[in-house]
Amino acid sequence: MKYIKLEEYNTLQFQDLQSIVKILKDGGIFIFPTDSVYSMGCLMNNKQGIQRILKLTGKVEKKSSMSLIFPDLKSLSNYTLNYNNTIYRSVKSLTPGPFTFIFRASKLVTKSFANSKKEVGVRIPDHDTLMQILKELNEPIISTSLNTGELEQDYNDPYVLSQKYERDLELVIDQGPSESAVTTILDCTGEDIELIREGKGQLIE
Repeated sequence: MKYIKLEEYNTLQFQDLQSIVKILKDGGIFIFPTDSVYSMGCLMNNKQGIQRILKLTGKVEKKSSMSLIFPDLKSLSNYTLNYNNTIYRSVKSLTPGPFTFIFRASKLVTKSFANSKKEVGVRIPDHDTLMQILKELNEPIISTSLNTGELEQDYNDPYVLSQKYERDLELVIDQGPSESAVTTILDCTGEDIELIREGKGQLIE
């Protein structure tokens, strides 16, 4: 397992960035920091990687809340079905930030899941390191946050996570302990946005 230790707010060195991209494109899974809690993820088209993540986190695919992570709003067009201008403006005003948006999924997404998932969570985090990776990959990362179940006490400490999953992962990116705050979840599948879970993301009045 490769372990990359970064200081807070540091950007990735070119060599580390290229190494991360290669690991992910070769089918690897990794733990990485976001603007909320640490997550475990892989490339969206890595079906084997998705199954490995579900097994490691003890989640069931039909009930799992895995999200796609993008660098910007314009990147969503191939992965979500159309939504109205009111929702677009609202999402645009809240991104990048610690929000998870639920959209109706396109066929490009549904074929990646054994249960033909009809909806998908979407994240556009306010996190420079993650943005570096996404822009270099030029494709979304699919991930799940490490903040439930038996990981409750450890999910914000990347070193503890690296020890726990030393034999199971290809990469851990350590940017120091994270906050304990989860994302705010907003349902964008209807005509108006509906608040599902209040978290770190603050809604604009």
